[in-house]
Amino acid sequence: MAIASPVPPGGARWLPVASIMFGVGWGANQFASLLGLYTDRLHLGSGGAQAMFGVYALGLVPGLVLGGPASDRYGRRRIALPFACLSALVTLVLMAGVGAPWLLYAGRLLAGVVTGAVLAAGTAWVKELTPVSGTRMTALAVSAGFGAGPLASALVAQWAPHPLVTAYLPHLLIMLLTVPPAFRVPETRVPSPPGGAGGAGGAARRRFALSGVRNPAFRRTIAPVAVWTFAAPVSAFALLPALVPVHHLPIAYAGAITGLTLASGMAAQPVARRLEARHPRLVARAGLGAITCGLLLAALTIAAGLPVLNAVTAVVLGAGYGFVLTYGLGEVARIAAPEELAGLTAVAYALVYVGMFAPLLLTVLAKAVPLGAVLTAMAVLAAGCLAYVSRQAPAARAAGPDVGTRPDVTECSAGR
Repeated sequence: MAIASPVPPGGARWLPVASIMFGVGWGANQFASLLGLYTDRLHLGSGGAQAMFGVYALGLVPGLVLGGPASDRYGRRRIALPFACLSALVTLVLMAGVGAPWLLYAGRLLAGVVTGAVLAAGTAWVKELTPVSGTRMTALAVSAGFGAGPLASALVAQWAPHPLVTAYLPHLLIMLLTVPPAFRVPETRVPSPPGGAGGAGGAARRRFALSGVRNPAFRRTIAPVAVWTFAAPVSAFALLPALVPVHHLPIAYAGAITGLTLASGMAAQPVARRLEARHPRLVARAGLGAITCGLLLAALTIAAGLPVLNAVTAVVLGAGYGFVLTYGLGEVARIAAPEELAGLTAVAYALVYVGMFAPLLLTVLAKAVPLGAVLTAMAVLAAGCLAYVSRQAPAARAAGPDVGTRPDVTECSAGR
């Protein structure tokens, strides 16, 4: 079994790791505000840009599910650092996509793999470097990258020449600045010896089994919340700006809506931290409640055709995103065994990022059903999850032996 390696106290040893997570988050989402531009310049068919956006999740899920347990077994550095370096190479692939659109699909798929591996390993790495505030730091770093990336790429694309190339240059610079310092951060997890305890491969099989997934708290109160984390906000920034557009500075507008959505999520996290001190279930309820209201606002935005409502919807859905991300990662940290922290976090992130397919799914359904009706149905489903989690949470938390008892877990994505 891998064991935690002692990390000398003092200094912000977590900062370089959080910085590469910021950079990887930037690279993962810089594509979002360029969807309309790609549709116009490359003459993509209906749903083509949304498919490029969603294919990211196809790479992200295996990146998370394999990268998390792999870092539990082999160490955080061996997973996080090489994949962080690959993030810059993926951006070069996206830059080449302006001349070969198939490279955009490949680049988005690879971006998912890279992001998944770095999120899984990096979250656990920072948590082990700074147990008191690690999960909050990583959530804030990733959220900041997700928000700043599309805003910056939109501003560059709006005014710079060759926008589908120059929009990606800021990410290359960020990775150039953030990756080298991370190589000096100490490892926090000693790699497992070959074969491990219990026979060759036995420990690895047990670690990949992730017993935390079978915890009732995960199935009943984490999974039903996690699936809404991105399903709602991506509808605000990947769909509404195209359906209810502005005619002046449309690219910058799309980037601003994306940044506003994710900035609202960051702003919600400190509020969630204070609310969580009373009871974590209140965070889940507030998040799902905001998502329900935001989806109804999205339906109203489409019906009214008022771009100003996009901003209101972005704030509400972004706040819901911040609350449910806070709740989900915090609960995972509470129930995960030390040797499964990265692996179980990866599974939670996989559920979170399934929502990246929401714009594509909505675009397809809109061919048969009015989109306003689809968004209203999503709001009803979110309200149903809210009711279900509210009923199940007390029993589920009591059933998990580790819930609320682990002294080393004192923080969630917004602080605990």
